[in-house]
Amino acid sequence: MTTRPVPPDPEARTMARQPSSSSRTEKVAALQKQARAADRRRSLMIWGALVLVLALVAGAVGFAIASRPTLEAVQTYDDLSQDHVTEAVDYDMNPPAGGDHHPAWWNCGIYDEPIPTHHAVHSLEHGAVWLTYSPDLPEDQVDSLRDLADQDFLLLSPNEGQASPVVATAWGVQLEVDTADDERLPRFIREYRQGPQTPEPGAACTGGTTTDLVTGR
Repeated sequence: MTTRPVPPDPEARTMARQPSSSSRTEKVAALQKQARAADRRRSLMIWGALVLVLALVAGAVGFAIASRPTLEAVQTYDDLSQDHVTEAVDYDMNPPAGGDHHPAWWNCGIYDEPIPTHHAVHSLEHGAVWLTYSPDLPEDQVDSLRDLADQDFLLLSPNEGQASPVVATAWGVQLEVDTADDERLPRFIREYRQGPQTPEPGAACTGGTTTDLVTGR
């Protein structure tokens, strides 16, 4: 009698091919671990790139500041009085860079005649820059000063008796130059108009006066 071989059970073969539950769990855990490691690497790369960019920016800013030439020949004056007075003031410098002044400030703008110092000093206290020039300054240079002074918180006027052809003055600081095209003038304005030395930053430079309230002129 011939014995026929029993064919294998298909279901048994399928069960044999399927991994055990513990094996599947281990594979899932391994994949999750790999994903977390990849996420950490990406995060480290992103943060590293960000730190590098910030370091480069900080270095560039520091280099620009360090390499920027200083504004030469600026005179500074400390301990300037800020008292309000209603009479004319005899200042030690011409033009004055601070000190006692009238309660009314002089409206910022461009003037063809000298302006009263006791009013102009109050404008300096509010953050204005006052450009003055000798009355005999050539007209083309005066025109250049007019162009430069055509902005907020700027005063421009002729001024008799000053030591240099052109003087830029803000509260507590002053720059004397020989010509209106001196490249230090725009820098002076940028640094000191409403600058850190301003006693009353944010105060107005309009709504004051254009009449000398001491002499009535």
